[in-house]
Amino acid sequence: KVLPQGDLEWTPRPFRFERGASVRYIDFEAGSDENDGLTVQTPWKCHPWDPAATGKAKACRGIHTYVFKGGIDYRGALEVREAGQPGDPIRLTCDPSWGQGRAVLCGSERVAGWKKGAPHKDIPEPEKVWYADLDFAPRSVWLVRKEGDFLRVPLARTPNWKRSNPDDVKSEWWSWDNPKKPFGNTIKNAGGQDVHLGIDTRHIKDKPEDYFKGALIWPEYGWVMSGPYPTQVEVVDLKQNGLGFGGWTGGTNGVIMRDMRYYLEDKPHYLDDPDGEYWFEKKGDGGRLYIRLPGDADPNVARVEAGKRQNLIDGEKVEHLDISGLAFRFTTSMWQITDANWDFRTKPWGIRKDVSPACVRVWGNGNGIRIANCLFEHVYFPIRIRSLTEGQRIDDVRIEDNEFRHTDNGVLAVSDGSGWGYARLRGRLGDVRIYRNRSYETGTRPTRFCTGTAFHVACPRTAEIAGNVIERSYAQGIDAIGAKTNGMWGDVPFSRILIHHNKVWESMLNCNDYGGIETWQGGPFYVFNNLSYHAHGYRNWGQYTGKDPGFGHAYYLDGAFKNYHFNNIAWGKSKDAATKLANCSAFQEIHSYQNTFFQNTAFNFCEGSRRQAPQAGRNKYLANIWSGIGDRVFRHADPAKTAAEGNARDAGPKKDRFALETNAYGRNIFFDIAQMGVLEPSGRWLETFDDFKAVLEKNKSLLCELGEVAQTAPLRDPAKGDFRPVEGAAGIDKGVKVFVPWALSGVVGEWNFYHTGGDPTNLIDEHWYMTDYFVSREGYHERPMYPLKGVNVQAADYAKGELEDWIAGALNFSAAKKQYATLANAEMTKPFSFQDRKKSAHEGGKPEPCTVEGEALKNPQIHTSNLLIEVYFKTVPGHAGGVLVEKMRGNGYSLAVGAAGTLSFSAKGGAASATVESKAKVNDGRWHHAIVEADRQAKTLTVYVDGQKDASAPGVDGTVSLANDGDLFVGGTPEGRHLDGTLDFLRIAQGTLADAATTIEELYAWEFDGPQFRDFTGRRPAGARDAGAIEFAP
Repeated sequence: KVLPQGDLEWTPRPFRFERGASVRYIDFEAGSDENDGLTVQTPWKCHPWDPAATGKAKACRGIHTYVFKGGIDYRGALEVREAGQPGDPIRLTCDPSWGQGRAVLCGSERVAGWKKGAPHKDIPEPEKVWYADLDFAPRSVWLVRKEGDFLRVPLARTPNWKRSNPDDVKSEWWSWDNPKKPFGNTIKNAGGQDVHLGIDTRHIKDKPEDYFKGALIWPEYGWVMSGPYPTQVEVVDLKQNGLGFGGWTGGTNGVIMRDMRYYLEDKPHYLDDPDGEYWFEKKGDGGRLYIRLPGDADPNVARVEAGKRQNLIDGEKVEHLDISGLAFRFTTSMWQITDANWDFRTKPWGIRKDVSPACVRVWGNGNGIRIANCLFEHVYFPIRIRSLTEGQRIDDVRIEDNEFRHTDNGVLAVSDGSGWGYARLRGRLGDVRIYRNRSYETGTRPTRFCTGTAFHVACPRTAEIAGNVIERSYAQGIDAIGAKTNGMWGDVPFSRILIHHNKVWESMLNCNDYGGIETWQGGPFYVFNNLSYHAHGYRNWGQYTGKDPGFGHAYYLDGAFKNYHFNNIAWGKSKDAATKLANCSAFQEIHSYQNTFFQNTAFNFCEGSRRQAPQAGRNKYLANIWSGIGDRVFRHADPAKTAAEGNARDAGPKKDRFALETNAYGRNIFFDIAQMGVLEPSGRWLETFDDFKAVLEKNKSLLCELGEVAQTAPLRDPAKGDFRPVEGAAGIDKGVKVFVPWALSGVVGEWNFYHTGGDPTNLIDEHWYMTDYFVSREGYHERPMYPLKGVNVQAADYAKGELEDWIAGALNFSAAKKQYATLANAEMTKPFSFQDRKKSAHEGGKPEPCTVEGEALKNPQIHTSNLLIEVYFKTVPGHAGGVLVEKMRGNGYSLAVGAAGTLSFSAKGGAASATVESKAKVNDGRWHHAIVEADRQAKTLTVYVDGQKDASAPGVDGTVSLANDGDLFVGGTPEGRHLDGTLDFLRIAQGTLADAATTIEELYAWEFDGPQFRDFTGRRPAGARDAGAIEFAP
């Protein structure tokens, strides 16, 4: 539910009991596996997939609805061994009319038979400690005070810290002082390997070596990411007051800096907290559980639950499974929480299943999976769905209307088979929908190499993440990766990810260098109508300088490309870098480009927008409100240390070049800002509005207007969460209209018909396609692009088009002036060479020379692929014969205005040729949207005009190449057939609408009636759009 002031309220769809044709009933407490399971009077004890099942339950097969009794804890685990059918899934659910309370799948066992007095020499005050022997080894223990009131009993630790400060959850941890050397201290372990040495003169003393050695230590590390990780204390050096331990990935990886924090746990010596602790002495598969309850209570008259099971529903091939209305509780992690999730026995490494548990886990192949209206609370990890290796695939995943509370390692992960270091595509991921879920206090105890990310979706073909409320995530709230991960070969022509109407409230409580909402890699990403508040990323060690804003960002584009961020609200808790509450930035980018930020509202940050490695340019910042910025609004280069240093660098020789001529800054509203920013490679400080604007003008940026500095507050009460504009504020009627194309497959050219600053003959290409040769993200901006060259074109020929109003983004073509635009065949087919590794990092892969040429180069040269052309244009009334776009010399394709004023689309290869004419006339002087496509498999040509299918005809099949050595022409050719009209948008793709999992109706509705035409609340403007996320309303 969207609230008018700029807030979002969780509004899940209510649970509705659904049953298939056949039903089976399960009552773990009163059922029997010898019953028939057909009625509530004759239920089974166990589900047929439970290895503990016997009798008739065990023998059951087929598609059924399995109903678990409400108010009963099912203490077992299910191993999926059957599949449902499309429209007839296997259901795991509950019937509210049967039983009282939640139907629970429980990962724990209740512990009984406690004895008082700990028979262990290292436990302090043993008379206050109780023990019980178990045949399993728990990593988690709970005290159930009453239904819904659960206390996680901490593993014995020192110090006995609590989360007393909700803004700094580690405020009671110890910290290193490293008195002689602030970082870089090392010591050798028993194997002679250098490991970190952390020195704490206040606490690592006055105890025997055994008090510290072998403990689990949870240290922060740096310089970035910094989520505490579990590892073992390997060396104790009491003379130096130091502890030796391995880095995040072993050895001395990372930095252990003065004032970084840590704590110790899992030693009997630490079992001393009167507020409650436990310790487990493992022997074989079981061992002895020692506990001290709050107030030294007797556990025999309490309910103590010890985690036994890691996975509750688990399958390697899961098809058409519907899980709804159930509760999941009290799962445990694997015992060796220090283990990496990599299987180092293979090259490249595999992913270890045994250290990747979840309440619901799909590990390999899956299709038609729905998890809805479930409650996951006090669990290690709720949902993990992953394809792993080549040939595996996950598709059609829906996770909706669930609630997640108090988790160790995050909320959900739906991913392909990618991971750090891989060089080739592995298991693939199709469509993912994550709707209307809520989470609270999650990722509080992540394992090694994890941070506790709430929602993680990696490399889906299509995804929509919407309506979710994520509160107090210890890492990112939403983390989405598009197309393929950094460093991977493989052709991924299509990806489309929508992230909207999500509320991320207080994130990155335990780490930094991430975003409340974070995108990675290939788009298009459509990120809109979200609220991200207090993405913290606090760094305690940075405060020794007296001024450090931490490194958390409301929205982070971490090597993310082709993003559209609009109507979002970014809200910080403090803009003062000298406080622990400081929020670094509203928008952060690294290596990212081809991103558009428009109509967003940012309030109360140290910096408004940060850009690292901005060489590529190609970004737009339009009609955003920047209010309450404590330092720079636009930190779009690394700033010099001082203003004088920046001036000196700027006056000296130029070492780097940023493509500033392809950036656009306009119609932004600034209020209560410290300085405008930094933009140039020199890092020169541009403190004032005029300073920054002058640099834009000097570099002839796409748009240099920048915006306006407001004299009065533009927002009603942003400190209290009211982001509505004030009547008469500076941003009223100062918004923008931005064209946001719907994602297509295999786009090889995209032109919005505006030119690079200062050169009206250079029409920018803005296509995005994650080709095989998009490998390492640092070099993406060097990949071939295909700008058009205007012939006989001048600046005066550009005009405001219908699609956008922030720039003269339409090109008028005149037959009388013999105007056209072209892309030379030699340019588009020129071989491209670069260096990158072809083997995985796991195999020691090193960069080696690579050359891409011929059909492997993806560009407007069409070989045997499908073809789609999208164009928005108008002609002068009565015009005929003009070329819209054509690449034809013998073979090729052509789209033109025919003699009858209709569209004429032709494709030719060798002796095969085909043409289709539209029924509708398009030469009436009005704007028209058209798509033509050649489906090579269906051997069909199709024309769509103004959002409707208009005509089709037989085409040419995929054995026929359309490749030729002719140039690409737009708006005419050197020989004539010039267009009398205007082009506003053109793109060429090597895939049809079906290849992009879309329809003409969906594409047209998005491009001409999508959310970009409305504000955060869904309201259309009465006239011109206002700047910022919310439109003014009286």
